[in-house]
Amino acid sequence: MADMVSRRSFIGGSLAAAGAALLPRFAGSAALPSDTFPRWRAGELELHFIHTGCGENCFYILPDGTTILNDTGDFYRPKYVGEIPFLPSAERLGGEWVARYISRVWPEKTIDYLIFSHWHTDHIGSMDIGQKPSPKAGWRFRDFGDGLRANGFRCVAREFSFRRYLDHQYPAWGAYNSHDRMSVELVRRWLEVEKPKELAVEPFRVGALDQIALLRAPEKYKGVFSIRNLCANGVAWDGAEGRCDFAAEHAATAKDGRVNQNTLSSAFVIRYGRFAYYAGGDVSGRLKRADGTEVDYEAVIGNLAGPVTVCKMNHHGCPDAMDEGFVRAVRAKAYVACVWDPWQLSSGETLARLTSREIHEGRDPVVVPTLLTAKNAEKFAGQPFVKNIPAETRHGVHVAVKVAPGGGECTLYLIDARDESMRVVRRIGLPA
Repeated sequence: MADMVSRRSFIGGSLAAAGAALLPRFAGSAALPSDTFPRWRAGELELHFIHTGCGENCFYILPDGTTILNDTGDFYRPKYVGEIPFLPSAERLGGEWVARYISRVWPEKTIDYLIFSHWHTDHIGSMDIGQKPSPKAGWRFRDFGDGLRANGFRCVAREFSFRRYLDHQYPAWGAYNSHDRMSVELVRRWLEVEKPKELAVEPFRVGALDQIALLRAPEKYKGVFSIRNLCANGVAWDGAEGRCDFAAEHAATAKDGRVNQNTLSSAFVIRYGRFAYYAGGDVSGRLKRADGTEVDYEAVIGNLAGPVTVCKMNHHGCPDAMDEGFVRAVRAKAYVACVWDPWQLSSGETLARLTSREIHEGRDPVVVPTLLTAKNAEKFAGQPFVKNIPAETRHGVHVAVKVAPGGGECTLYLIDARDESMRVVRRIGLPA
């Protein structure tokens, strides 16, 4: 494809003195216990999937130290707390646990990019606007003062500053009448009332290869590292120089003009040498074209992404996502699901696809939910795909992917989410 960067070999090593001055400094130099997650080093790519039990939370450290926070969910579901408890505990909100986790793996108080995939509470949080909770859901907020009661990313913004902000609908928030009003109001207030002076705000540009870029030492990784924006707000890159607005076509045929907010999620692919990673929020669903035909939108985005090493599952691996067209396109070596609801990764058909040797050309992918509920573990007992799911996920884990300098060797770490020790309970090497 046109966006494929050269896969020529890259010789790793520490940055030159001038570049090294830009790198973060971790306090102290004491050696970590051998079972503790190792600190980031220059040249490594780290992907963190932070488990709290109430949303999707992704934090990335790029090879030159550029950082990205990609969603911070905070959705309290009292009905499911027995099956999916808040971890490490209910003492703090999900966003607060995320902020504490980031502080353990990143020594600075500034994050370069804040990227929201779409407007749902389990991806960005919400604020108290006086709505009554439904019988299935409740809300937990922190009092921020000045009448603001909120959760989610605002808890992280309380501890960290951000340099650049991107989302799938800015500046036309709430397009297609499918947003979560509490989430939109949370962001609107932050950007319009409390917006930090130095924050650059811009829409997620579909097809761009330079919008999410290395900011500290890009010249060190020229030709070996890139991030391609694939889609946002139902608009997909065409693989060349154009874009196709699938959502607008679908809305024109729909009676209410509505498009599912999950389908409107933004998606991108990170490439580092031979390594590739896909993230697409809750991308899923089918849309109608102007001529009345139906298109598998998820498969369209999968084909744009192409084969990857690690794939964050669309829509948490729910039965309505990760369809065959998408899975055949990405053929990942590892699939990661951010779980907060028993419905997520609950379909045996989905798991059979994700572990199919026929689809994955004779390989056995590893499937890693941040939590495999006891009910689902019992339901799947004896199924052949169970061997592809690490047993440690039944207790709740953070998932971290560490890619070696140059983008070759890759290790997947499962970190105990029941406390803040950063204790590694399993390491899984992934083929380059």
